[in-house]
Amino acid sequence: MAMAKPIAEALLEASAALGNKPDHRRDAALLLGHVTGLSRRDIIAHPEAKICTAHLAQLQAMIERRQAGHPMAYLIGTQAFWDLDFKVTPDTLIPRPETELLIEIILSQDDTAPKTVMDLGTGSGVIAITLAAARPDWSVIATDASIKALRIAQQNGAGLTNLDFVAGHWLTCFGGVVADIIVANPPYIDPLDSHLAALVFEPQSALVAQDNGYADLKTIIHQSTPLLAKNGYLLLEHGYNQQDAVLREMRLAGYAPTAYCDLAGNPRAVMGHRKETL
Repeated sequence: MAMAKPIAEALLEASAALGNKPDHRRDAALLLGHVTGLSRRDIIAHPEAKICTAHLAQLQAMIERRQAGHPMAYLIGTQAFWDLDFKVTPDTLIPRPETELLIEIILSQDDTAPKTVMDLGTGSGVIAITLAAARPDWSVIATDASIKALRIAQQNGAGLTNLDFVAGHWLTCFGGVVADIIVANPPYIDPLDSHLAALVFEPQSALVAQDNGYADLKTIIHQSTPLLAKNGYLLLEHGYNQQDAVLREMRLAGYAPTAYCDLAGNPRAVMGHRKETL
């Protein structure tokens, strides 16, 4: 049976098992904090404190899962996004920093009057919850076709009174409802894309779209036009090589689109205003 070990020793061994690079040392500390309940401050301040055998066994199991490729967010159950931490599970996509561009675009608009926002395919709820928290006078509706994902989003959004959740596929559940902003980070990866090999632990339904990755983007673009209020807009995240096609599709649907790049300089989002509202 393994003996209790000081924090410093347990961290060194965990980091070495993961690869001993800076990212691995960070992961080791996160895993140790997760199994013990210790904060990062406690881990740094008390390297001599002993870790019990039960926690060491849990840490070893976590390390083995990490070595097998399981994402850190799923192992510790949370992922940071914007200025909040969100619960995530294998039923939800892991939030990416690139998606924060959508929040930045929306919150940077000059018109800050109360609005109704629809977040389509909300997953863990990061877009809807971040907007609802930042704009308490806005009404935000989060939708997802996955009931399991929607339950996680509801847990993340607990306590926000300006946030509602609706089960449904894209905009089919919104007959008669009009929004000022429709935003989505839909599946946009081609089923044959080689990058999917690195994403096997995440829900494929949240990643992959038919028609070379464009099916859901096109559906949302064309379903959204009758549901936008005057001066409203549609904002979509897309793949790094899809912007030109999304711009064309937006124009076909009657939008006047604007393209955006993420912080890495990659084409990442398109906002579309209805032409007649300009």
